[in-house]
Order: sequence, then C-alpha cells, then structure tokens
Amino acid sequence: MKQYYSQNRRRRQLQVRRKICLLAASIAVFVLLSVSAISISTQASGLESAESHKYYRSIQIAKGDTLWSIAKENMDTHHYDNVYEYISEIKTMNSIKSDHIVSGSYIIIPYYY
Repeated sequence: MKQYYSQNRRRRQLQVRRKICLLAASIAVFVLLSVSAISISTQASGLESAESHKYYRSIQIAKGDTLWSIAKENMDTHHYDNVYEYISEIKTMNSIKSDHIVSGSYIIIPYYY
C-alpha cells in the first residue's frame, strides 16, 4: 500500500511539474508575442511620422498667379492648419503688405521635405 501511495505521489508530482512547465512556456510565448506586436507597432508608427524639414525656394510669379493659387499648389497640409496661415507666412517672409503680387517678380515660399 505504501508503494502505491509513493507511485501516486510521484505521478502527481510529475503532473504538477508538467503543468508548471506548460504554464511557464505559455507565459514566455505570450510575452514574446506581446513584445513583437509592440515592436512592430512602434516601427509602423515611426514610418508614418518620418521627420520632415522646412526649406525655402524662390519661385517666379506667372501671369494669373495669386497668393491663393500659389498656396494651394505648394502648401503642406501636415504643417499648416489652413491656406490663410500659409499665405500669411509667405507675405511676412516677402514683406508683402497686400494680396497683390506682380507677374514676373520672385517670391520665397516655404516647403517641407
């Protein structure tokens, strides 16, 4: 009878050890998958928010150009809330007081790359 209890006890100990090993392996896999998911998510968001820099260039005003048309063509919507903000920056940079621009002249405009 004593031998029977001893065998049962060993069997239960083996079962407990197996369950503990299975639990530990499951936790390790869960942690590994979580870390991988976070890493992939971080890399993806890093690609989306690639750093851009502000540059300036000179453009010649063509016949029929307006500050509005120049802004619509060159404005980066990620850096300006609206066209008026971009036009205001162009006017400030070029010391333009009114909305009137002269064809053939040059102005400096900002852009992002």
